[in-house]
Amino acid sequence: MTVDAAGAGAESDVAETEGEIALFAALASLFPGMPIRRDADFFTDLGGHSFFAARLASALRVNPRFAQITVRDIYQQRRIGAIAEVLDQAPQEMAAPVDWTPPSAWRRWRCGVAQALALPVMVSLRMTQWLAPFFTYHLLTGSPDDSVALATLASISVFLIATVLQFFIAWAAKWLIVGRLKPGIYPLWGVTYFRWWAADRMVESAPTYLLSGSSLYPLWLRALGAKIGEEVIIGGATVRAHDLLEIGDGVSVGNGVSFENARVERGQLHLGRIALQDNACVGSYVIMEGNTAIGPWGHLEAQSAMADGREVPAGRIWQGSPARDVGAFDTLGQPARPVTSPARLRAEKLFFVFGVLLVATLFFIPVFPTFFLIDWFDTQNVLPWFEGSGPLGQLACYFLLAFPASAVLIVATVLASAALRWIVFPRLKPGRYAVHSNTYCAKWLISQIQEASLNVLSGIYATVYSPFWYRLLGAKVGRDAEISSAQGVIPDMLTLGDETFIADAVMLGDERIDGGWMTMQPTVVSHRSFVGNGGYIADGTVLPENVLIGVHSCAPHNSKVADGDTWLGSPPIHLPAREQVSGAPESLTFKPSPLRRLARGLVEGVRIVTPHAVVIAVGYTVMLDLMPLADQERWGAVLAYLAVIGMAYSVGNFLLIAALKWLVMGRYRKRADPMWTPFVWLSEGITSLYEGMAAPNFMRYLRGTPWLPLAFNLLGCKIGRGVYMDTTDITEFDCVSIGADSELNAGACPQTHLFEDRVMKIDHVSIGERVYMGPRSAVLYSAVVGNDAHLGPLTLVMKGEHIPACSRWAGCPAAPDKA
Repeated sequence: MTVDAAGAGAESDVAETEGEIALFAALASLFPGMPIRRDADFFTDLGGHSFFAARLASALRVNPRFAQITVRDIYQQRRIGAIAEVLDQAPQEMAAPVDWTPPSAWRRWRCGVAQALALPVMVSLRMTQWLAPFFTYHLLTGSPDDSVALATLASISVFLIATVLQFFIAWAAKWLIVGRLKPGIYPLWGVTYFRWWAADRMVESAPTYLLSGSSLYPLWLRALGAKIGEEVIIGGATVRAHDLLEIGDGVSVGNGVSFENARVERGQLHLGRIALQDNACVGSYVIMEGNTAIGPWGHLEAQSAMADGREVPAGRIWQGSPARDVGAFDTLGQPARPVTSPARLRAEKLFFVFGVLLVATLFFIPVFPTFFLIDWFDTQNVLPWFEGSGPLGQLACYFLLAFPASAVLIVATVLASAALRWIVFPRLKPGRYAVHSNTYCAKWLISQIQEASLNVLSGIYATVYSPFWYRLLGAKVGRDAEISSAQGVIPDMLTLGDETFIADAVMLGDERIDGGWMTMQPTVVSHRSFVGNGGYIADGTVLPENVLIGVHSCAPHNSKVADGDTWLGSPPIHLPAREQVSGAPESLTFKPSPLRRLARGLVEGVRIVTPHAVVIAVGYTVMLDLMPLADQERWGAVLAYLAVIGMAYSVGNFLLIAALKWLVMGRYRKRADPMWTPFVWLSEGITSLYEGMAAPNFMRYLRGTPWLPLAFNLLGCKIGRGVYMDTTDITEFDCVSIGADSELNAGACPQTHLFEDRVMKIDHVSIGERVYMGPRSAVLYSAVVGNDAHLGPLTLVMKGEHIPACSRWAGCPAAPDKA
């Protein structure tokens, strides 16, 4: 930072009020030797930035009198005198300890044992879905005279049947296990909790992403107990208690919506109703807790959070985290809902059924070239030294054979997906279209290809290969762009400039649906602009060069943003300055050498192929044991074997990733490394393998059990006794500390790293005892959350920020919650 030399020699003003005394002392420690004057600007005169703003707020909160000062206050006031006035006007409230008794260890582990007994069934059902077609193919190709074409067709048929059965099993399990849930508050680890947990895990196992945006989705929700009206469009939603969801006629729900009407708080399971009345509209990335409602024609805008007990009145628009009234919805300006014939609706349902099966098949068919290749390797005895070895030797043999075969699988899948996209559908154009139109159906299928790839080809994202994938789908992607797991992308509408950076879980330019109409507009992210984790970029957004959109933040309206701006929050606020990372040469950030590009490409190639190679190797090894049992028609033994091997496969994935983590990365510590360095490639590789192998095959089943904290501790976390975790979103494990009896709900994230100016910065996150983290709340690195603190849904604790003990916070960025 630069400091005016004349200013540095001036004297500080004399602090007079209690607020000024505390503020001047805190500023003196942040800016030693600089004069502190009332008319000075924190950013332009003192040289403050986003990190210093968080440190200043945290330093002031040490005094209980100023415990409610926020980072937003500093951004909005800026002038030292104005900040002091906010402090002097702060209410003299003292935080009171929260009166609640955590559940006993006996209750927790009694439920944990019951959950452990249910896990093998859940895991085996998942494993059977991909083993059944595997088994079918090899059963029908056991003799030289067998038809490979017939075996392939039979295997595809079994795969599709297994996919449909996943929905049926999830539906049956929900009704058999929990029946119809009723709203209320139930003890954590009790009988109702266990039944809800088991049903939730089973329903989660169904591939509902295949139904997103189609007219089949409302049918699925109705089957699970939700009350869904006519002409309802749901882009994609997570529902935690289907019986307690009511959606009226003509309602529109965006993408990535979380209906969190089941959550755990203060040792209790809270089940509440969510009601969306006729013609309501819920934007993408919205979170609604239980006991919330939206009135007729009410609108809850994207990236907003509604906490328990809130309601959007009829015809009003609410926005932000926490959501607040921002105006009236103009019903007169809304075009009339297009009229659709019953014949068209029936035809669309058939189209969506065909599309679901097509997308599922598209991402399964490329497995057959791997079968052909491995079978050829096997007949040629390519690895003779494994001949006659035991099960572990066979597993190693097939893993080595599966490695090149899996590379073939991935390339074939990518090319087949791109070919289908371009052969069947032309390039989409901006505009407004009826949801019951051919354009909507075409857009739906293109989006399904991209969304399904997030599940099947997840390893490609956040690698040097992801820009090529987006270009194949139709996006305009510039040189050296970095793209992680973006969601809601309409490739034809997306332009990413050179050296842009799209972080994890960004909702990037998805369509807007309201009143029976779909709107698509081009989305542009210009040269060297950055969008942080969980950010929301609305369609039609044009970000100029060198713009930064923070974690969980929305992009502002195009008219408000300029080159080099930094925006944070929902709704977004402009940051006058942000911390700049210096010292890393461009050869390690933006302009790597060809050798570094090659090295990173090789490391990331291994990380992409490994999960598929493990699946294929396990599949072939299992077949060696299953085939004799099948020949003897010992089907009971086959099912028992699948149950045992399913659990072994699940645990084995976790142990493999744990071993790789300790062997490759050791213990994570505070550090900063440029993006084009081996540490970053390897660290991101371990994260990718964790998210692609351990999380879906093992850790996600442990969500909501006392076993998940133990598993994380084996990876290096420091998690105390009695912690409830409904999230697996942790990366640099050793940098996470969570105190006893804390509660982390769905999507809650202690975020231990950020990429800043293409430098990966890692530091610790410290969460105290009995802390409550609401759905999709995030605590950035270098932050500390005090004991008994309460963080509402979609709350963002800034890096370096300190949340006082026994306080309630909500919002992005965090602010005192008056609830």
